[in-house]
Amino acid sequence: MVILFISVRYENVLGVVSCPKCKRVCGVDLEYKSKKCARCDYKMIISKVRIWVKTDDKNDLAELIKNVRKEIAEPTLRNLDY
Repeated sequence: MVILFISVRYENVLGVVSCPKCKRVCGVDLEYKSKKCARCDYKMIISKVRIWVKTDDKNDLAELIKNVRKEIAEPTLRNLDY
């Protein structure tokens, strides 16, 4: 019996995450395993935090971060896409 472990790797995909400690929203390259929060220096493990949005385009990232901040501040009752 052979058991294969497949690691999910994202290439050139960016995501929007929120720091679990201070709730700061930031963009992250999903190719890396961790990201340090700019506000509180908390080391986030990317596979363990919620990725709010994924995108391939760097130009969309600022708008997506703004939208996620708005969603966290005032949650809406909409269908989630995951």
